[in-house]
Amino acid sequence: MKIKMDFVSNSSSTSFVYIARDMLSRDDFLAAAGVGPDSPVAPLFETMFAELKAQIDRGTVLTQVEDVDTLENRQHFTPAVLDRMKQGIAGGETVTVGHFSSDNNLAEMTLCTEIFEIESERFFINAYDNYW
Repeated sequence: MKIKMDFVSNSSSTSFVYIARDMLSRDDFLAAAGVGPDSPVAPLFETMFAELKAQIDRGTVLTQVEDVDTLENRQHFTPAVLDRMKQGIAGGETVTVGHFSSDNNLAEMTLCTEIFEIESERFFINAYDNYW
C-alpha cells in the first residue's frame, strides 16, 4: 500500500477507481494493506474496508472503454490510471468509479484525505485525487 500526504484545499471529496474481477474482500484488503488481524490498527483498517466497499457498491460501473473517455471527472485521474481503466474493461474486469467524503466517520475521512494506491494480484485501487 502506498500512502502519500499532499496538497490540501477547500474541497472535501476524493475520487477513486476500483478495478477487479471480484468484489473486494476484507481479507484481501487487509493483506494488501499489510495489516494483520492482531495489529493495533486493524480495527481502523477494517472500518476503512467497510467504507471502501460501501462506496464501491454505490459507485458507477464503467462497462465500455468509451465510458472512460466520457467520464465527467476524468481530470481526477492520471493518464496511466485512465489507461488502466480501459485495459481493465477490455480484459473483462469490473471498473468502478466512486467518491469518499471527509464529512463522514474517521475511516472514510482518512480515505478521503490521504492519497493512496493499493495493488494486489486480485485488485487495483487508485485514489490520487484528494483535495480537502
